[in-house]
Amino acid sequence: MPGVSARRLSHEERRQLAVNLTRVVTLYRSILDAYIIEFFTDNLWGTLPCSWQEALDGLNPPQLATLLLGMPREGEVARYRSVWPLTLLALKSTAYALAFTRTPGFQTPSEFLENPSQSSRLTAPFRKHVRPKKQHEIRRLGEDKRPYTVPSLLVKKLSDLTGCTQVVDVGSGQGHLSRFMSLGLGLTVKSIEGDQRLVERAQRLDQELLQTLEKEEKRNPKVVHTGPRHPPHHVVRWVDPTALCEELLLPLETSPQSGARLLLTGLHACGDLSVALLRHFSCCPEVVALASVGCCYMKLSDPGGYPLSQWVAGLPGCELPYRLREGACHALEEYAERLQKAGPSLRTHCYRAALETVIRCAQPKLRRPGVQGIPRVHELKIEEYVQRGLQRVGLDPHLPLNVAVLRAHQAQENRVVAFFSLALLLAPLVETLILLDRLLYLQEQGFHAELLPIFSPELSPRNLVLVATKGPLGEAFSLLETEDS
Repeated sequence: MPGVSARRLSHEERRQLAVNLTRVVTLYRSILDAYIIEFFTDNLWGTLPCSWQEALDGLNPPQLATLLLGMPREGEVARYRSVWPLTLLALKSTAYALAFTRTPGFQTPSEFLENPSQSSRLTAPFRKHVRPKKQHEIRRLGEDKRPYTVPSLLVKKLSDLTGCTQVVDVGSGQGHLSRFMSLGLGLTVKSIEGDQRLVERAQRLDQELLQTLEKEEKRNPKVVHTGPRHPPHHVVRWVDPTALCEELLLPLETSPQSGARLLLTGLHACGDLSVALLRHFSCCPEVVALASVGCCYMKLSDPGGYPLSQWVAGLPGCELPYRLREGACHALEEYAERLQKAGPSLRTHCYRAALETVIRCAQPKLRRPGVQGIPRVHELKIEEYVQRGLQRVGLDPHLPLNVAVLRAHQAQENRVVAFFSLALLLAPLVETLILLDRLLYLQEQGFHAELLPIFSPELSPRNLVLVATKGPLGEAFSLLETEDS
């Protein structure tokens, strides 16, 4: 998906982008703020201009992917079957023009061509117990010019450029990134995770990897490893986003000459955790660099987690309620691929919206209840889905159903998909505003901050990494943007 590069914008241009984003989000708030499960109860289709309804009605899923989302199949040429209204074309162009580009400076990774479960760019010991998505992420975030990786990239290079003595991985989970940085790249790493069970799992995986690496060295004595291997130092600690965490700042090793220099990183630090990283970076002189990939924007505190910058906070329409932030977490590229395949799983939203009408009739005060996953939805008739859904929300599954009405709802499946596609088209604007606010927050305090796509969006939808230093970033970014060979 095309978009704007944050790095190519001056400070004033970034401020103007924030102005434009708040205006557009305000203009299309009714689409962004809608819940697709209320498609029928709130007549969401009827809220669209009649000219939009005429343009979108009857489009099949692949056509929506190509014409609306702008994601055609390879070699496919977009062909409109009718003249679209200028307002809809303007919405599409605006969504493309104002969102940060999610296309990284490298081609779609070929690392999974031979085996979809194993990255060819990581050696076997570092792939074990790691899902393909995470393999791709830790490779891109941590790699350097080692035999098992490709040319230089982020944390290792940032550490070298800023003279960091220690990396602190916040929200480290099972420690996959920390393990790669310490045992693969030789960095001194402290891992902070609030879940004791995850930390214990990470420590077991550390020992397992150490044993594997030792066995490999014995089998291949020609491989020379300089110095002892040190696994990550794991700490069980919840990080309060409203206060400084002393444990996070404590060095494992202190240089007697210059003291500790810390690099904070968080791979998909959830909600306020990514905000905590920004605040520690801005408030603590020993933290000299930051590499943060955020996620779960709907979990940001309101207020407190957004807005952070004075500029965005002063803009009319800057408010982003829960629904808008939740929508910004959807996977646009993944959904476009589903549209192109036109599989039966696309009917889930339509079925759930039909279920909502039955729930409201049975119990009007019960709105948008959570429905635990119903397996193999695409194999169910709509009335069967509704019965199972009623049972999951604690209602009588044998309530009398108007099957004719349910079938009429099912006939509007493509309309449901079209409305959801509209919301997804706009969702990157919300993510852009949240991340732009973080850039401006750091710049207002005199720090150097940039944002760039680092992961393949098809593999990792939240693929924008915020990089900040307390020194110039020019050299760092000329290296960070090196393309994969």
